[in-house]
Amino acid sequence: MSTRDDFLAPIRAAERPEVLAPELPPLRFERGAALVERFAAAAEASGAHVHRGAPPDLAGDIGVSRALYGLADTGSVVLAASPDEPRSRSLLPWTHVALLRVEDIVPGLAELFAELGPGLPSALAIVTGPSRSADIEQRLAVGVHGPGEVHVVLEA
Repeated sequence: MSTRDDFLAPIRAAERPEVLAPELPPLRFERGAALVERFAAAAEASGAHVHRGAPPDLAGDIGVSRALYGLADTGSVVLAASPDEPRSRSLLPWTHVALLRVEDIVPGLAELFAELGPGLPSALAIVTGPSRSADIEQRLAVGVHGPGEVHVVLEA
């Protein structure tokens, strides 16, 4: 028997206590106009432009993607990478437009992961406003690691 086996033998032989999952508070599955307004206010506070119904009239380097969900707590849009929705659409262009159905807005992360269930996409991005960094000389730069301008179009 090796040193590794000597080390693991008592652990494997030990009686393991039953571990109970902690009791979690109920999820806040609120929906409706108040949740949409909370999302819009948080998104605008993060530097995103929120549009209702019609997309903005923009020109230039633009990427458009469909958001899976919106998070009202932070004004973030949740994007999942797939062959139909490559990550480059939201990362490479200077302007990113996210299309979001109002019925897909959830209060926060707990509700998002409850909605997603165990089948997470291979890449999930949670985008909160334009890309920002202050890595160099602690000076804020916008658009360094992604879009410098973010628009969210709320669709009824």
